[in-house]
Amino acid sequence: MAAAPEDPGIAPVLDRLVEGVLLLDAEQTVRFANTAAAALFDRPREAMLDISLIRATREAELARVAREADGVAHEITLDAGLVLRVTALAVPDGRTVITVLDRTAQRRAERARQDLVANISHELRTPITAARALAETLEDGVPDEGQRARFHRQLAGEIDRMQGIVERLIRLSRIEQGDEPFNLAPVVAGGLVREAIERVDPPAERAGVVLSGQTSMEAAAMLVLADRERILEVLTNLLDNAIKFSSPGDTVTVGAEPAEGVGRFWVRDEGPGIMPNERLRVFERFYTSDRARTAGQPTGTGLGLSIARQIVTRHGGDIWVADEPRGTTICFTVPVASTEDPPEPRA
Repeated sequence: MAAAPEDPGIAPVLDRLVEGVLLLDAEQTVRFANTAAAALFDRPREAMLDISLIRATREAELARVAREADGVAHEITLDAGLVLRVTALAVPDGRTVITVLDRTAQRRAERARQDLVANISHELRTPITAARALAETLEDGVPDEGQRARFHRQLAGEIDRMQGIVERLIRLSRIEQGDEPFNLAPVVAGGLVREAIERVDPPAERAGVVLSGQTSMEAAAMLVLADRERILEVLTNLLDNAIKFSSPGDTVTVGAEPAEGVGRFWVRDEGPGIMPNERLRVFERFYTSDRARTAGQPTGTGLGLSIARQIVTRHGGDIWVADEPRGTTICFTVPVASTEDPPEPRA
């Protein structure tokens, strides 16, 4: 067994620390590694002992910090992507004590906050600029009454756009934090499909798009454990997107089917499709697919699919873009209701 700290009572204490702790001798050989250190470098603790630090961790930057042993906290990024706060301190007998703290989650959270602020600023800049220009024009005076009324309508539209962005962000945050209650109950899958079609029928008719429901008899009677309004929100959001990216005469299909203990829903369009490298990113906040530009459509806020993903996740399901040769198919799952689940409350 490799040498541990002289006091045998110290090793159990070090093993309970969140920080990784490594003890090196004068030759930079690892003589002790606590449990947290072994976990950080994803190696069995015994495999790290009695060998050089560079062999034990396979991280050259960590070895450099250990050689300097200046007692200053350094932030390094490992090849695996972990961000570590490392402090190496030389002690009088020639040994070196290294403490390692995983800062990966904190750094990701900071980047996410920075990205969110940048995205919000970007999304709000256009309507704010337009609203300011319209307000200044109205303030200077517009003699023509019809033109003045048009500017007022445009100003109100830009304000509504800003309000929509803020409200969707608040909604997304509430769902992510679990602050928005979900009332789960057995719901008939076929009924969800039919009601979603009814809700989007007017915009589909205006766009000249044909809506088609494809639900088997088995799926039509299938009970899923869901919050009716939340799942209808997901379906109508997907249908709205599909209609937006369709041309007059195209068909948008929505359906449901049983699949290994879950109910699987899908919405399929015949539009320009989503590139494979974008199929995960379309569910990120503010991400807008290139197919909006391909179809000549406004890019929108990029929040609808993020909200849909959060709703599906809160139900314990998954949502994804299917691999299709043409068009776009977005699928999501919801657990099937068991016989013990309480019935859906009547409206």
